[in-house]
Amino acid sequence: MIRFLHSIVRLDSCTRNAAALLAGLAMIAATSGCIEGKACTAMACLDGFHITTATADKSWAPGDYALEITVDGEVVSCAYSWTGTSPPGQLVSAQCSSRAVSVEVHPVTTCTETRRGDAVSQSCVPVPGQFTQGISISGTPARVDVTERRDGAVLGERSFTPGYRTWYPNGEGCEPGCRVDEQEWELP
Repeated sequence: MIRFLHSIVRLDSCTRNAAALLAGLAMIAATSGCIEGKACTAMACLDGFHITTATADKSWAPGDYALEITVDGEVVSCAYSWTGTSPPGQLVSAQCSSRAVSVEVHPVTTCTETRRGDAVSQSCVPVPGQFTQGISISGTPARVDVTERRDGAVLGERSFTPGYRTWYPNGEGCEPGCRVDEQEWELP
């Protein structure tokens, strides 16, 4: 389209760039799913259930952790060793017997938002010695049972019955819609 315009009218580089931007926006608008004049993006999402596990003070004791997670009757085992700290910029991930389940230890962070005019930036720093454990399960299980052990001793057992809500990452009324639920579990 730009070459076509350039062959009819001689355009300088700034005008060509502006025309290219307008042509691109027009193509996006033409190919996007529109709902009552609203353009939808094409961001995908996945159904899932997430459990955030923490202690009351967010400390996470060093040791060898083993989780037995029963997802609608299917037993999945996950294990990892925790030293009490995570390498900067990295997460500690468990090895799980199913790709549908993942377990990671995350540092708790404190974030600061800075605004300058219309620009917004966010800076997050880890809180020393504070961590949470995230258990993520793909799909929409009706029941999840979790037993967690550290160094062989049971830390806790809990059953979850997810109550899913539909989330639209591209905006309300724009497909796809994903069914998600997130719950918290406090360990001693």
